[in-house]
Amino acid sequence: MNTEVFIDNYIETVIDSCKNINYCEICDIYDILLRTNDAGGKIYICGNGGSASTASHFQTDLNKAFSIAKETMPAVCLTDNISTLTAASNDYSYDDVFLYQLKYLLKKNDVLITISGSGNSNNVIRAAEYAKSKGNAVISFVGFDGGMLKALSDYCFHASVNNMQISEDLHMLCCHLISSIIRESKA
Repeated sequence: MNTEVFIDNYIETVIDSCKNINYCEICDIYDILLRTNDAGGKIYICGNGGSASTASHFQTDLNKAFSIAKETMPAVCLTDNISTLTAASNDYSYDDVFLYQLKYLLKKNDVLITISGSGNSNNVIRAAEYAKSKGNAVISFVGFDGGMLKALSDYCFHASVNNMQISEDLHMLCCHLISSIIRESKA
């Protein structure tokens, strides 16, 4: 393998993928997050693996962005409490780790953000299905063909690329864009 060629191809794919970003998807997500915050709702976020890290990072950025205008903490990352995750996995099923938490947390004006490169993570899908059954909006960040999650979502950022790492790169870029737009609009 020629490392320099590999790097060049990876970067070119990221650049091409960035050029294909649907700005309307980002604007729609921004709008629903502002409406959720204005209605006094909370933002719940979940994902697996690298997407769990993106969820945690996005939660931090949203809390910082919204704190400029309000002293509340509107975002909660469902992946950040390891004892809750392991207890729910042990007592119920790993497929229910996010659903279990939402049953006790999700209220009328809240929104759920799900992040899944494949769009087919069972525990994220079950959380989205639960939120939808309660009438809450679901925002998703997906890659590849969008999987089942894209179809379940009210709002979706679709990184339409068949590469997990590049999908995750674009998800993080989108999260940074949204939190930056919120911060600038509230400054």
